[in-house]
Amino acid sequence: MNIIQDIIMTNKNLVPKSIKSIMRNWRIILVGIVYVILSGVMWRVAANAWILGGIITALFQGAIISNYLYLIENIIKYEKFTLDDFKNGFTIYLRKIYILLIIFWFVRYGFSLFLRPVFYTRVGPVTLWFLVQLAALILLNPLPEVIYQKHYDPGYTLSYSFEFIKENWLEWFIPNGFILGIIYLIYFLINNFINFTPMAMANSNFIVFTLFRYLIYIVVYQLILSFAMIYRGHLFNILSTSTRRKRMFMRNMYK
Repeated sequence: MNIIQDIIMTNKNLVPKSIKSIMRNWRIILVGIVYVILSGVMWRVAANAWILGGIITALFQGAIISNYLYLIENIIKYEKFTLDDFKNGFTIYLRKIYILLIIFWFVRYGFSLFLRPVFYTRVGPVTLWFLVQLAALILLNPLPEVIYQKHYDPGYTLSYSFEFIKENWLEWFIPNGFILGIIYLIYFLINNFINFTPMAMANSNFIVFTLFRYLIYIVVYQLILSFAMIYRGHLFNILSTSTRRKRMFMRNMYK
């Protein structure tokens, strides 16, 4: 079985399964609204915290990421999440994520401090720093899934992400790119629908229209993000626990 056939067979049931998961767990859309409210409170606190503002911001970001990944983890494992999961999720992966954020900050700071002239050298139309960031985005793409599915320490979490991409880069990026294209198309259509709302409605009550549009954006964004994360979680679970040869053997065995 060639790689294209393996990708098709691996993903055959993942999209319907992910759609079913997001429909059963529609409340995750409300979570995005809660995050927006909490973010508003956090920025107000951080703005008045002087030197502690950066620490507060980093802790808040880590807590939000931890909470969201924990909810996705429960959807992947149990097809549901509870209010207790939401309450507890802020601290489940906070330590690991906070350490990773610190590592990223030091790497970025070190590059900008010692290698700034080198990394801002242009390579054609882009800078070397842009290429470094692009490489990091590719190599660390499955990092969220590694965080909540593998439970490694922060250092090995990074190295496992590299190893996973090295072994599964086609199986990971081809379906993810396809799903991303569909998601972008849906978002584009909805965005155009919102923007083409009759101007009479906007002019009659500008504040209400603006709040309505902002709420729609939050709901659509959270729906799209959650579907993508659920899909990625299912795909990562399959790829990280099997090889192409093992998947082929299992399919032949159950024919």
